[in-house]
Amino acid sequence: MKRRGFTLIELMVVIAIIIILAAIAIPNYLKMTERAKRSRIASEFNTLATALESYNTDWGFYPVAAGPAAITGQAINGDTDTQIFGELTGTTAAVTNVAGVTTSTGEAAPLTYVAENSLMQMKDPFWPSSTTDKYYYYTGTADGTAWVLYAKGPGTTGNLFRTSTNGALRNISGTPTPTS
Repeated sequence: MKRRGFTLIELMVVIAIIIILAAIAIPNYLKMTERAKRSRIASEFNTLATALESYNTDWGFYPVAAGPAAITGQAINGDTDTQIFGELTGTTAAVTNVAGVTTSTGEAAPLTYVAENSLMQMKDPFWPSSTTDKYYYYTGTADGTAWVLYAKGPGTTGNLFRTSTNGALRNISGTPTPTS
């Protein structure tokens, strides 16, 4: 019985088909993963926006700095010692949301708007796990009338951000600032 293998041309045709299929599939996969990461950021920003709106309902303003300046570029989830982390979780870094104070709705502070563990697990998915700067940032106006949430975004293409006046996730080069 005679055994016959594949010819070189048959093998080259099969390899060419595999390369063509890979050339079609890989770009679609990369776009899909970027869309998934953007969706994760949008979802986590929705959670943070809900917490900020609840804060505004209770206090009559969004989180602001203790002094006359705005909270500018504080990592929401990178450090438990930032004021914005304290205001949303009701922990020691808070200035307004502290024990012994009553909200404008009559509740006794401190209130928890987002659980500490939930907040600490929110990370910018565009940055590798080895990177330390993979947080979400908050900037508010000095008078507490507006805020911006932003993430560093994919690579060097700019920041992804959402504002108190526009719930859409958008791109911007540079750091966004809130406007009242």
